[in-house]
Amino acid sequence: MSKPETQSMERPPIVVIMGHVDHGKSTLLDFIRKSNIVAGEAGGITQHVAAYEVEREKDGQMKRITFMDTPGHAAFSAIRARGANVADIAVLVVAADDGVKAQTIEALQQIRDAKIPFIVAINKIDKPNADINRTQASLMDKEVFLEKLGGDVPWAAISAKNGTGVDELLDLILVLAELSEFKSDPDAPATGYVIEAHRDQKRGVAATMIITQGTLKIGMAVLVDRAVSPVRIMENHLGHAIKTATFSTPVQLVGFDDLPNVGESFTTFKNKRDAEAARPEVAAKVAIAHTEEHDGQFTLPVIIRADATGSLEAIAHELLKVGDEYKRVSLVQSGIGTVSENDVKVAMSGKVPGVVLGFNVSIDANAQEYARQQGVRVEFFDIIYKLTEKLQEILDATAPKRAVEEILGKAKVLKLFSARKDECVVGGRVEEGQISKSAPIRVMRRGVEIGKGKIKNIQTNKQDVNRVDAVAEFGTQITCDFPIVAGDILESVITTMQ
Repeated sequence: MSKPETQSMERPPIVVIMGHVDHGKSTLLDFIRKSNIVAGEAGGITQHVAAYEVEREKDGQMKRITFMDTPGHAAFSAIRARGANVADIAVLVVAADDGVKAQTIEALQQIRDAKIPFIVAINKIDKPNADINRTQASLMDKEVFLEKLGGDVPWAAISAKNGTGVDELLDLILVLAELSEFKSDPDAPATGYVIEAHRDQKRGVAATMIITQGTLKIGMAVLVDRAVSPVRIMENHLGHAIKTATFSTPVQLVGFDDLPNVGESFTTFKNKRDAEAARPEVAAKVAIAHTEEHDGQFTLPVIIRADATGSLEAIAHELLKVGDEYKRVSLVQSGIGTVSENDVKVAMSGKVPGVVLGFNVSIDANAQEYARQQGVRVEFFDIIYKLTEKLQEILDATAPKRAVEEILGKAKVLKLFSARKDECVVGGRVEEGQISKSAPIRVMRRGVEIGKGKIKNIQTNKQDVNRVDAVAEFGTQITCDFPIVAGDILESVITTMQ
């Protein structure tokens, strides 16, 4: 008997919302889903990737669309890139009052790299300073040629705040999905991607996944790299328990024996035993940006605990921006869940006392008391940029102070009038900045420092002054123990401790 052919059928599109921070991506989804995710996000900035399913009537039939909301803050560039790779269609949101911005260009490049079709949503048309024509022109500058304007990229003018044009946008998505002919086999083993994972103190390890092929049912088992979960507790995007889920559906699965890596693909098996048998022998390491040591820099050890892998990845990305060539932070330990006593001990273990940072997590009682006894600093945050701002403050306060010289101005010596054992009288011209009586003088000859001196007085136009600016000529008495000659450069410098 011959094997039946694979039965492919129309698959609802998976749509990723991308664009610059604060251009209205979450507000758009909020209007579409008639719920409020913005109010639930600290500071109105989306902190996690999440997926939501909606229905839209077309030609008398109800059609499903799965939306992925990717954070717009710069910290989440890696998550946005992953979102584009999972999705079938992208919606690039551009604010009509702001136009194309840096993250708009970044998102556009990720869409092009993923080779998926996209639609432009010109948002905030309700704003008084909205200018659709200017926004269209800024898109054309980036080679985004819109329909009816000489190009083939579908677009809609919308207001995510009051819903203007949103129906048109949804219709464009369904039309583009029909043209693209997304298909999947419902009878195949379910496969897809993990888009979020976290550790719940009460229920254990859970992962949000999007199914791209096949059907997932209660009684099966899921394998993500080495993480295995029986399909016992499966919920839809509303948190309702479900027994079956098919392609393009976002689900949350509870019961993994390890924390799955976000962005990894998953496969399904008939039961847990088969999934465990297929588990790789060597565990893969979570890719967190631990920084390398650099000689001559002060390094502040940092321990991070976060609520989810997406947050942890974004924080690690942002830590690379903290510090400068003289001081920096080093991520020595990171993980998901409550701040523990071990985290505090790690902070104490180095030559330099470290700092423990928690993001959307708490601290257990033993760890809190131990940190108090040992004087270990533990800080908690719910917005990533506030975490990095505070960490920069801690780093600046902790790092040893260093002497920093600033050049206020430079002058060229035109003539030597007299020279004694410890004093020279010279005439010069300020080439740049200013020469100040209160600042020490560094004398340079052919680019090499030959010594330092101190100005006793400055005269210009036979008047005593405290400073002289470019490009004035002046005369000055300089206390020094070396000869100054015509052609030397006088640099007025101040030294501060930073």
